[in-house]
Order: sequence, then C-alpha cells, then structure tokens
Amino acid sequence: MAMAKGLGQAGAKIVVNDLSQEALDKAVAEYKSCGLEAYGYLFNVCDEQAVIANITKIEAEVGPIDILINNAGIIKRTPIVDMSVEDFTAVITVDLISPFIVSKNVVKGMIQRGGGKIINICSMMSELGRDSVSAYAAAKGGLKML
Repeated sequence: MAMAKGLGQAGAKIVVNDLSQEALDKAVAEYKSCGLEAYGYLFNVCDEQAVIANITKIEAEVGPIDILINNAGIIKRTPIVDMSVEDFTAVITVDLISPFIVSKNVVKGMIQRGGGKIINICSMMSELGRDSVSAYAAAKGGLKML
C-alpha cells in the first residue's frame, strides 16, 4: 500500500485487486482518503480468463497499465514432511503462477506501447529457505527469477 501511495502521489492512477470486496473497498477508500485516484477490481489472479477479462476492463475504464506490482501471496507454515501436495500446490499457484499469469498478460500492452515496469514482491525466503515454509521459499525463489 505504501508503494502504491507513493506512485499515486507521483501522479499514477492506482488500481488495486483483491478476492474480498470488503478488503477491496477498504483499500480504495484508504487511497481516496489520501487524495489519490484509485479503482478496485474483484477477481482471482490465479484464473487466467478472469485476469485477461479484467486487464481489458481496466485498460478500457482507467487506462493502460504502465506499472504492475505483483504482490498476491499466501504462506502455509507447515514442515515439509507434513505438508500436503494440495497445500504446496496452493502456495506455488498464488505466489508464483499468478504473477506469471498477470505479467504475461499485462506485458503485451507494455511491449506495444514501448515500455513499462513489472515489480515482483519477493521475500527474504527467496534467498534463505526454511523447513516450515518450503513452498513459500520455493515460490519466492522462482518469482525472484521470473
């Protein structure tokens, strides 16, 4: 939120995404209370069709996406020997595959316009793994290289 506020203070329009309408409304209200131009879109960044549809909608309603900050993330604090494949897959999907999906579809417009920036939010865990956060560390390590 602090990065978006800084970009908004520099003149950027802020578009925020969430899975929760309540959280989305709260974030947009916070940005607007700072005098920033902000918009909220409710969709799942793990769903490529929803991402494509909402990128199209955002660019029609707000304008081209010049800066993308991939910040969606979850963590499951479970020792690797106890973690289910389903939990591991869920973390990899949200923390690594969704930034790929969003970046892949936003960068097309950036290339056509001749520029843009993609910022992937990683973690210390992209450098230092731990037994209790194996999926998160693997995802953030992959995201660092994306």
